[in-house]
Amino acid sequence: MPLISIKIDPVALLRYRKYIKEPDPTHAAVLAELAGADGINCHLREDRRHIRDRDLYILKETVKSKLTLQIAPDSELVERAVEVKPHTVTLKPFLSGTSVIEKDDLFAATAEELRGAGVRVGYFISPEVDAVKAAARGRADMIELDTSDYARAETKEDMESELDRLEQMAQMASKLGMAPHCGCGLNYRNIRPLCDLDIFEEFTVGHAVISRAVMVGLDRAVREIAGIVHTVPGNR
Repeated sequence: MPLISIKIDPVALLRYRKYIKEPDPTHAAVLAELAGADGINCHLREDRRHIRDRDLYILKETVKSKLTLQIAPDSELVERAVEVKPHTVTLKPFLSGTSVIEKDDLFAATAEELRGAGVRVGYFISPEVDAVKAAARGRADMIELDTSDYARAETKEDMESELDRLEQMAQMASKLGMAPHCGCGLNYRNIRPLCDLDIFEEFTVGHAVISRAVMVGLDRAVREIAGIVHTVPGNR
C-alpha cells in the first residue's frame, strides 16, 4: 500500500505572513498523524522563511510515524540534519535554482555524509533520465519526482504525456534500486491517476490538504487524501 506524507510548510507560511507564533506547524503535524498521515514532510530553507530550526527539533520529538526533511546541500543545513537525524533527508536544489545535475558531485558528497550519520537519503528531481542517473550515482535510497509539470498540464494530452514520463522515470528508478516517490502540486483530483499506476511508494501533498482544511478541518482533509492513496487501484 502506498503511503501519504503531509507537507506542513503551508502552515508555516501562514505563520510567516503575520510574523507571529500561530499557526504552529508542529501542531498541524500531530493532527495530521492522528488523522492517518503516514509521514510528515517539511523543507528547511536557507532563509528559514517557512520552517524554523525550532520547528525541526520539536518535530523530531513529536512525529510518531516518520519525518522527512527537505534541504539543499548547504553545509549549515546538512549540519542541522545530521544533528536532528530525521528518518529521511531529501536533497533538493538551492533556492537559486541550481539543479542536481549541475551540482552532481556536491549532492553525492552530501548524501554520503548523511548516510554516514545513519540517515536515509533521497533526491528531489525532475522526471528526467539524467536526473535519475545522478541520483543513482549519489546512491540515493529514494527519489521524489517533481510532479509540478503534471499538475500544471491544461489538456488531457499534456497530462497523459506527463503521466507517462513520470511512470517511465519511476520504473527506471526502481530498476536502479531507488524507491520512487512523487510530489509537488498534487491534489485530491490529480493524485488518482498517479495512484492507479501502482508504482509509487509514497506521495507528498501539502497545499491542497491545508487549503481543504480551511473548509472542512485538518482531520477530515487528511482522512480524505489518505483514503484516496490507501485505496487499492483495482477497487477505485
